[in-house]
Amino acid sequence: MTRHLLSLMAALALVSTTALAQAPCASRLFVSGYFSTVHVFDACTGAYLRDLDGRERILGAQAIRRGPDGFLYVISEESSTIHKYRNDTLEYAGEFARTGPTGPTGLAFDREGRAYVGGYGSHDVRRYRRDGTLEGTVVAFRAAGLGGPDNGLVFGPDGNLYVPGYDSSSVVKWNPGTGLASVAVAPRTAGIRNTRGLLPARDGEHLFITAEGSGQLLRWNLASGAVTALRGGLARPTGIDYAPDGNLLVVDGNRVVKIDPVTGQTLATVVEPGAGGISGPVFVAVIEKADTVDAAQVGTQFWVVGDAVFQGRVLDLGTVYTASGSEFGPGLDFKDLSIRRWGSARIELLSCTKARFSWNATGGDSANYGTGAYDIERFFTNEATQRCQEQGIDAADKSWVNGQWWGGQARAGEGLFLHRRADGTTFFAWFTHRPAADLTPGAVPAHAGTQFWVVGDAVMQGRSLVLGNAYTATGASFGPGIAFDRLAIRRWGRISIEFTGCSTGIFSWDSTGADSAGFGAGRYDVVRFFDDESAARCRERGLEHADLSWVNGQWWGGQARSGEGWFVDRRPDGTVFFAWFTHRPIPQGD
Repeated sequence: MTRHLLSLMAALALVSTTALAQAPCASRLFVSGYFSTVHVFDACTGAYLRDLDGRERILGAQAIRRGPDGFLYVISEESSTIHKYRNDTLEYAGEFARTGPTGPTGLAFDREGRAYVGGYGSHDVRRYRRDGTLEGTVVAFRAAGLGGPDNGLVFGPDGNLYVPGYDSSSVVKWNPGTGLASVAVAPRTAGIRNTRGLLPARDGEHLFITAEGSGQLLRWNLASGAVTALRGGLARPTGIDYAPDGNLLVVDGNRVVKIDPVTGQTLATVVEPGAGGISGPVFVAVIEKADTVDAAQVGTQFWVVGDAVFQGRVLDLGTVYTASGSEFGPGLDFKDLSIRRWGSARIELLSCTKARFSWNATGGDSANYGTGAYDIERFFTNEATQRCQEQGIDAADKSWVNGQWWGGQARAGEGLFLHRRADGTTFFAWFTHRPAADLTPGAVPAHAGTQFWVVGDAVMQGRSLVLGNAYTATGASFGPGIAFDRLAIRRWGRISIEFTGCSTGIFSWDSTGADSAGFGAGRYDVVRFFDDESAARCRERGLEHADLSWVNGQWWGGQARSGEGWFVDRRPDGTVFFAWFTHRPIPQGD
């Protein structure tokens, strides 16, 4: 598998400076039309691209934010619903929450990924867990004189939550540390009437304020409390955000204009009145289309897992699962994972190196990947294979199945791992690709998840395995049209494993720099998933014994990191194949 990936690397073409200069805009501009829907524009040129969705779903569009899972969250005030959309394809990803008759308008996320929703009709702010369940009210009914919380609700650079009061013409501050609400900008300060939009300035010291009723754009100093009118004479200004070039985008009547954040001067009209059918614009959001990591590495990767007990030569996994919903990095929280049944899989061992693999993902409780089968073989023939050939395929010790299996060179870019416990329970993980929705009717968007995996190989040096180059392989899609020659191979970063015992190790990675995927750097302790015959042989012979096949199988960070892990499979010459399945990082820039 990796040998094929490496050969494909040589075929990648360099991007010319001309192509870079003509690169498309990295961000989209979303404009909420209260009487229409959410409209999508090119954030650099203002060109209309499409509608995000129709009014049958988005009714009374308000705030749009990118959430902690990378999805776009949209408030539909008139239906009291918060919807989710994918940030790559913009396809609908389901409801996040129904707020009840609160008149939801504003939305902000804290560092733990919880959602804060302002209710214009309920005159309060409520907090929702990452799964969309209501946690409680944080800003009580009309606390600190708040009237009509509006869509500019936002966390400031000081970590406090700021709530614009449309009816109270004020700004209320909620302190997460104390849980107390207080007046931040008193009613009608500097002539403010109908506070609407709030935007933290990039100097970390100010917030911009739009006042719809008084036609003002203002700058507020958090430290001194001074509020200064930057610009007057606007036509009911509402939404506000930063343009890609650093200027402000502000809704001015029925259009979106670009304004100099220092002088307040209008520089250009970015979205003309009525563009794309927009009616009653009230909110703007400039959101990057790609992750801060190499966007091309998001790809089509997908994996499913399950476990079952070998019955003779057959491993029948009646249920295999997907786990999605968290993201790599400091915010990685495994309790946020959503576990769904994917389907079933079956492996029949034919010899010490060959087997028949089949799957069935059909029906209402599956991911609808369909059915299929193909022959698989061991990726490496090693000491474990030799034991099987000496003892026979039906011997009690079946630890020889541990490691990677694949469909041969023709299916390079896909494979599966097995790790068997002494009692026969076997863990299964299949690395493949998401189906193309247009080619595989019935594929469930919720199963797309945030899954991600990287691969590499290197030669063990003593107790250490250092992979100077680990790779991602993306670009194919699951189903009848899967074509492995379409895979794009890219360097992900560097990985190091130090085996400290027969069942323990230290795992570290470095995915930084221009030629990496930008996952950062880190480390944590790992243990074998199953303590089996391989580990017993290691304890009997010692870590330094020439037969190091005991490393084969799954390793993980323990129950606390359930939903992530990696596999290794070692050849007799010391070459070890490595695959790490984890999750994509959170997209940045919102």
